[in-house]
Amino acid sequence: MGFTTDFIGHIDIDPGLNEAELAYLDAFRKSRRFDRPGGPYEVPGNPYIDERLTSSSVAYNRPAFGQPQLWCQWQPCWGGCCLAFDGNEKFYEPVRWLRYLIDHFLRPGAAASRSGLASFEEFTFDHRLEGLVVGCRRDNKQLYGIRVTDNVVSTEVLRPADPRYLDFPPLPYEDAIDSERNSSRQRKSSGRQGRLGVVEGGR
Repeated sequence: MGFTTDFIGHIDIDPGLNEAELAYLDAFRKSRRFDRPGGPYEVPGNPYIDERLTSSSVAYNRPAFGQPQLWCQWQPCWGGCCLAFDGNEKFYEPVRWLRYLIDHFLRPGAAASRSGLASFEEFTFDHRLEGLVVGCRRDNKQLYGIRVTDNVVSTEVLRPADPRYLDFPPLPYEDAIDSERNSSRQRKSSGRQGRLGVVEGGR
């Protein structure tokens, strides 16, 4: 079943991302990070295309080499000046993903700068990240901070996990978040069905 963590806060990026960096990192976030034939930096032209049809089930469910899991949920803002949680459920590796983005795409000397790939020709690899994000796990109410200081990511437990909460009902703010999330899904689903000419109630 897994667990959900609620995150607040953001990580500043200085200087801000340029258009090429912003477009790539957004596509990277939206695409399933499975073991793609083109390597761990490959992103599809349309991140919403399901590539399961062109990949083996083993590869499709195996994260790309060096990447923590199948989805990276750090989203750059529209202006390219910060990173924040994208709001979707079950982000299990926020710290490892944040370090990956910094070490591979953002900081001076980042790994992608030596890849020779055309995707990174316009990347500047000169960014400095600073900021604080606080997460609260829904299952055990562990509260922890993710801090970035001069591109170095650290964590601190602010309130330890308490297994007693595993059997408790959701807190009011959790219900409110879930209600908004479900409403958003329904709106998106209705919009897709309308564009595709699908009869309401069908799939």
